[in-house]
Amino acid sequence: MKTILYRLICGVVMGIGCVLPGVSGGILAISLGIYEKMMLAIGNFFHSMKENVRYLFPLVIGCGIGILLTSNILNLVIERYETQLLSLFTGLVLGSLPELYTEVKRSAVRIRWRHVLATVLGLAFVLLFALGESSVSSNAQVTALGIPGAMISGAILSVGTVIPGISSSFLLVYLGLYPAVIAAIASVLDFSSLASGGIAAAIGRLSGSIVPLIVMAAVFALVSLFIIKVVNRALKRHHALSYAAVIGFVVGSVALVLPSIIKGITWASPVFFAAGLALSLLEYRIKQRTEIRNAAKPDESVPAEKETERA
Repeated sequence: MKTILYRLICGVVMGIGCVLPGVSGGILAISLGIYEKMMLAIGNFFHSMKENVRYLFPLVIGCGIGILLTSNILNLVIERYETQLLSLFTGLVLGSLPELYTEVKRSAVRIRWRHVLATVLGLAFVLLFALGESSVSSNAQVTALGIPGAMISGAILSVGTVIPGISSSFLLVYLGLYPAVIAAIASVLDFSSLASGGIAAAIGRLSGSIVPLIVMAAVFALVSLFIIKVVNRALKRHHALSYAAVIGFVVGSVALVLPSIIKGITWASPVFFAAGLALSLLEYRIKQRTEIRNAAKPDESVPAEKETERA
């Protein structure tokens, strides 16, 4: 029950990260320690369907809750407390670095130049998206999500969710699609329409967005399946190099949101950063203890097995 609740909370955090500009859902999944297992469960979904459904279901529900709630309260909370929220997520992300380094060392006896190069390339890959930041304000803003925009948005959301370090929300802002996507998602659970016009008004607003949302979800699923296959193969064949590159993604993602944090920094920002860092390091510590405990169990059972064979 605890693991199900934890995955539900992880899903909510990932959902918020998918909507909040400058935050990568993939990086948050890594920070929470669920990225690799989540990729394997999706990539090998039909091999062990029952177990994969059991693992993914809380994540999907939580992610949906995070996206819907964040989309609806975006103007109320994120515009007021965006810096604090970014500070919290930055702490979560930076707190994942020890775990990522451990994953590199797990497959590599020594850190070699190719691991350093992978980290640098990962950092450079993420920072490339910062080059377009100055052009964001000049792009036309799309207010209504059409079918072509839905297809592009679905693909971008997939890339930002699956590939660590890439903020899909930032890319949507850059292309001018962000307001339309947020409005379409918010129409699923539109509190303002419910309050002003009741259920009929909420259904009326949703009816105009239902087809683009279905198209966006379908493209998201198709593109995700392709990218996940590539990611799983990379993690399997080049485990150390893949995680070395992810370290670069992590550092790059922090570099992208750092100007926003500095610009709106308040006394609460360090508190939220420390809370995120502490939570991430605590999760890593708990995971370490669990792995040590699980690794010790087979050794404890060996004498009992030998006694049974002798009998």
